[in-house]
Amino acid sequence: MRRSITRRIAKLIATAAFVAAPAAHAGLTIGGITFADDSFADQLLASSGVYTTSGGSLAAVLTDTSLASWAMSTSPGAFVTLAFNDNLVVNGAGNDIALFERGHEAYEYSQEGFDSFNITINGITRLYFTTETTTIVDDHNVNMTMLDLSFFGIAEGATIDRLQIGMDYDTRGSLPQLMLVGAIHSVTAVPEPATWASMLLGMLGLGGIAWRRGRRTVRSD
Repeated sequence: MRRSITRRIAKLIATAAFVAAPAAHAGLTIGGITFADDSFADQLLASSGVYTTSGGSLAAVLTDTSLASWAMSTSPGAFVTLAFNDNLVVNGAGNDIALFERGHEAYEYSQEGFDSFNITINGITRLYFTTETTTIVDDHNVNMTMLDLSFFGIAEGATIDRLQIGMDYDTRGSLPQLMLVGAIHSVTAVPEPATWASMLLGMLGLGGIAWRRGRRTVRSD
């Protein structure tokens, strides 16, 4: 009986670990980069300014996986802070993060350097210009820029879980319309020790209930 209960507890813990670390699946390919579904920023932590969106809340359009949704602001000092909860961004070889924005209409001719974002990571702010990709959505070019975490003082192999994106930089009369932020290099986020402890206590509690039920069954027999 005890062996059976032990096996049940082990199975429950294994199931919990599997749920805590979901598998990544191939998602979008943009600008020659293929992103897993869980590689995109998935939480809006903070924002400043008044925003226009393609439809839906600011949080919704910036944390989905669609290139058809976007947000922009004409407010001075406007910014958004986005977080990566499923996957943490890792400082790997080369660029580590890609930002995508809605560019000019596809038939328009434009020069390199379409729009700009002020990116703040680790207390360091740098200006990045977007360039055109070969992807077109709703008759608009999809523009992108890429970030190397090394330029923000992040050590090789270290991770980050958030970044701040300035949305108010005017590039020759054009403001950015942010679509997606994706991690080029990422690792599955591991639950905090306190979270694991709570999960294990819960599993042990369920195991205790099963053990007591087993004892009652044996006594009744």
